[in-house]
Amino acid sequence: MRRVSALSALAVAGSLVLACAGPASAAPGFVRLYSSDGQVATVVDPEPFVCHRGFGDDTAVVNRTRDTILVYPDFDCRARIFDPVEPDENRYGNIGSFQALS
Repeated sequence: MRRVSALSALAVAGSLVLACAGPASAAPGFVRLYSSDGQVATVVDPEPFVCHRGFGDDTAVVNRTRDTILVYPDFDCRARIFDPVEPDENRYGNIGSFQALS
């Protein structure tokens, strides 16, 4: 009897988690990176909180999404130092990686 109750409670809890979790939506638009040696990378509709690698030192980033992105000096978005770049803003510097916020 207890096993049935526990399984029922687990099923209900799982259903609630799935019902509350909304789909992740991309930040519409694009982010473009320019390196000092002429490389160009474009990320179209970046997914929220997915880390995208930059070029490092002497990089320009152009945020043409509707959302803020965070740029990091490291290549894996783990540094505690980050710089927010608002929609339609540009940054130049050490851009090792970036991620969209929403």
